[in-house]
Amino acid sequence: MTKHGNRVIAMGTLGAMALTTMGGMSAVQAGTKGKRNLAIGLGAVTAYGIVKKKRTLAIAGGVGTALAYRSYKKSAKAEERRRQAWYQQRYGRNWRTYYKRGT
Repeated sequence: MTKHGNRVIAMGTLGAMALTTMGGMSAVQAGTKGKRNLAIGLGAVTAYGIVKKKRTLAIAGGVGTALAYRSYKKSAKAEERRRQAWYQQRYGRNWRTYYKRGT
């Protein structure tokens, strides 16, 4: 094979691997705890960027932290609404006497 042929095969393999990886990542939905952990990790990246005086890393980490935290809060609120709806459906009018918040 020629040098050009090897490059085409290598790029094709790399493209196929990237597509399968991205497809797998989009198919998996992170739960509330996973989103919280992502926000914490990105906060650590932001702190590292600030401590090491790497402006680009700090800004990128800060933006990522903000987006991940917003996603976490949205997911937590939705989860809480689902829990309340379950208790309302299960216990009827006096659902608040059985409802345990945050457990």
